[in-house]
Amino acid sequence: MLSDLDSQMRRKRIQAIVVIGDTTLANPDLTYVAGGALPRGGVYFKRVGERPLLVVSNLDVGNARKLGRVRRINTYTDWGFEKLARKYGRQSALPHLIAAVLRTERTKGRVGIYGRNDLAFGINLADQLKKLGISATGESSPTVLEAARETKEHFETNELRRVSRKTSRIVRAAMDALRNMNRKRGRIFIKNKLATVASVKRMISHMLAEEGLTAPEGTIFAIGARSADPHNAGDPADEIREKRLIVFDIFPQAESGYWSDVTRTFVLGRADEKSRRLFETVCEAQAGSLDFLRAGVTGEVAMSRACDIIERRGYRTVRDVFKGTATSVTSGFTHSLGHGVGLTIGERPYLSFLSRDRLKAGQVVTVEPGVYVPGFGGVRIEDTVVITPRGIDNLVNVPKEFELT
Repeated sequence: MLSDLDSQMRRKRIQAIVVIGDTTLANPDLTYVAGGALPRGGVYFKRVGERPLLVVSNLDVGNARKLGRVRRINTYTDWGFEKLARKYGRQSALPHLIAAVLRTERTKGRVGIYGRNDLAFGINLADQLKKLGISATGESSPTVLEAARETKEHFETNELRRVSRKTSRIVRAAMDALRNMNRKRGRIFIKNKLATVASVKRMISHMLAEEGLTAPEGTIFAIGARSADPHNAGDPADEIREKRLIVFDIFPQAESGYWSDVTRTFVLGRADEKSRRLFETVCEAQAGSLDFLRAGVTGEVAMSRACDIIERRGYRTVRDVFKGTATSVTSGFTHSLGHGVGLTIGERPYLSFLSRDRLKAGQVVTVEPGVYVPGFGGVRIEDTVVITPRGIDNLVNVPKEFELT
């Protein structure tokens, strides 16, 4: 949480942080510290133990004040940016402005630089700051801000709940629409035209727009053998047919910057025994994982428990790679159990064999076991949940329905 920022800075021995960006779009660190969207970005300063300062464009002062997260707000003009640009050139004006603020804030020691920016820009900025006597430094993950963002504040959980509620409505509506489409001899029609992945995705896009959500990274709608590849988005030309496995994974973003992540797998009509066994295995693994998760559990142990269930059902898991008995696993449970969700669609904490940190109440993660059979198809079921001291709070309200009849 943001209230942990000072303790994280002290732990990393960082005297001050600077978070920068031309926009908050695709810049989760700046969105987080600013409290929301700033179209023209800005520069956030915080010295350990002191109140933060946000410097923004004259055009964004009103937006910054409305967000309300930072009380001390200045403009670039307040800090003489135009004069610095005339004196040093536009490209060098920003490092001089940052150095001036840090000196005025009586900053001594290491200064962490954050924000999603062009790599060349970041290297150049650090070089120029060092020439101006600022001890600019980078960090290995988890950075100060990654660690703060891991545990959500109450308003963040509420926003994630709101986005997940909208996403759940879309998934339910899409499943109902597919269930009710015209069928003739196993083929599916939308308004007398053969239903394809492309036409179904167009329908989903309309639903997203109606809910005020976007899908910056696309939507997965993979049918048949393509569903055996966990992140195959689906071929637009593929025809929707009865009895074929369909993996529908939707991960939309709200204007606030927060995401949701939901996956359901189903067939239209009646499923064959092989598909049903895959579905029952993944359902059992997800239910067992949801029952097991709570504050204090490590991602490594949660992953291991899911693998136990899937292996008992006779499928391989990625644990073989970690045990050293295989160099890769292409069939079975081939990925991690889950990941954090917030201002990005994949962030800490992770539910995997590499995650030994204990989960904390207030963290938000996906729980998404999957089993895949190359050449045939796959099943994945995913919910976004909040970790609590005694279990989880599931933000998703979509039934785990397999046969849409």
